[in-house]
Amino acid sequence: MTIQLCILTRRRFDFSRLLNCLYVLFILLLLDFFSPESGFAIQQHSHAEGIIVHQIGHFFFLFSMLILIFTVTGKGLHKQKGWAMIQISAFLFVLWNLDAFAAHLLDEQLEIVQILPQSVFKMQLVTHSDSLLLAVVYYLLKLDHLLCVPAMLMLYLGISRMVKEHRLANPNKEDR
Repeated sequence: MTIQLCILTRRRFDFSRLLNCLYVLFILLLLDFFSPESGFAIQQHSHAEGIIVHQIGHFFFLFSMLILIFTVTGKGLHKQKGWAMIQISAFLFVLWNLDAFAAHLLDEQLEIVQILPQSVFKMQLVTHSDSLLLAVVYYLLKLDHLLCVPAMLMLYLGISRMVKEHRLANPNKEDR
């Protein structure tokens, strides 16, 4: 693919080499990103009671999101765009809670995965019997923000959509 840069000089720039270099760079960054050797922003709970209460919190949040999903569907609210976004948000929160519950189970309850600090910005992931599969699974479980952030975004967009529809339906009423 070539693009004519200047009409007067008729020079052409070949973007295919640039795209190939960017593709290779992207693959290398992606491989480094999913490398289970480093774990950043890991929060540990210090005592058993803390993690048990935390896990119960995940269970109740998961249960409440399931109730929300079935309520929205049962009342036919999912036909409205705002409620559909909130339902998607609830589903992503269910996945996030399952993910976080499993990660906490592996590292803080079963203790088959350990995070050892190497320096201020680097940690080592150590698994029971040095299992590479367990390390990869645990690392992917710790990427729970890839579920939580889109869930929060969908919740925000759904509520914003409902507020916008309400304001359009009631233009003369003062918002409080």
